[in-house]
Amino acid sequence: MARKPTYVIIAEELRRRIEARELNPGDKLPSERELVEEFGVARMTVRHALDLLQAEGIIARRRGRTGGTFARALPPMIDLCADRGFIDQLQQAGVEVHTGTFFAGEKAPPRAAVRAFGEDELGPVLTREFVHYANATPAILESVCIRPGCEDLVGDSSLRDIAPRAGISFEDVITPSVASEVECQRLGLSHSAPLQRIARRVHVDGVL
Repeated sequence: MARKPTYVIIAEELRRRIEARELNPGDKLPSERELVEEFGVARMTVRHALDLLQAEGIIARRRGRTGGTFARALPPMIDLCADRGFIDQLQQAGVEVHTGTFFAGEKAPPRAAVRAFGEDELGPVLTREFVHYANATPAILESVCIRPGCEDLVGDSSLRDIAPRAGISFEDVITPSVASEVECQRLGLSHSAPLQRIARRVHVDGVL
């Protein structure tokens, strides 16, 4: 059997410490130099291990005088494309969830939304922007653009809270990406942190 790469072994050990609560959410991990000395490897190997844990959402890296690498709360496993909303899934996993609205009003939609509506041009539309928190940690950033005439469908709620029912269907497209500067600020992520983007289209009586 092929031996695991060293950086994977290091990542597994650090993950074990976090899962065993030897490192609690918010605790600072040893520095790269300390990990190099502990495991007897090159700094690049340590960085690969930390990159892996960051991609899994287990650690967060921060820059500046108070920066470093910190343990995060272990993320629950949820099905992002399930009919059941992610809030229900998180709550069933024992996660305390709350949602904050940081924008509600009209603004020009992004080009992706204009194309999704099948329009060449589109003026300002009703827009809702949310941050969903899991155990007080910002976890999901959501922006909802609503076609004129469909405002009553969403109201003040998230699209993820709309249950499938007669006349309503969903279409999700998931793509891997990296966080923008605004997303880093809203979610407390390090620069260009990996994330998943979900574009959800809601069809009402066959109309997007």
